[in-house]
Amino acid sequence: MHLIDVTNSYSDLVHSQLNTTRATYVKVYSLGNTSVIYTENKNSIGIVLENHDRRIREDEVEFVIKRLVKNTDTSYTLTVDKSRHVVEIHIDK
Repeated sequence: MHLIDVTNSYSDLVHSQLNTTRATYVKVYSLGNTSVIYTENKNSIGIVLENHDRRIREDEVEFVIKRLVKNTDTSYTLTVDKSRHVVEIHIDK
């Protein structure tokens, strides 16, 4: 698995997030057919995985956490929709 930085292709999304939320940092990655949106503000980190074609696998969630979260001992909250096409990871700083 490879995370590919595709932030430049989503400039409207990045500008919208920076202008309408408390986010101070936004990155967009591609993990194959899964989109990964990483947002950070002074109090928390939010990571959203989204795949319209299939369910998001547990190994994808673990891979993204391992690659994007600096302190792997940090606790986090997972929110998963019924269809498992969207997974949100919330980390308090």
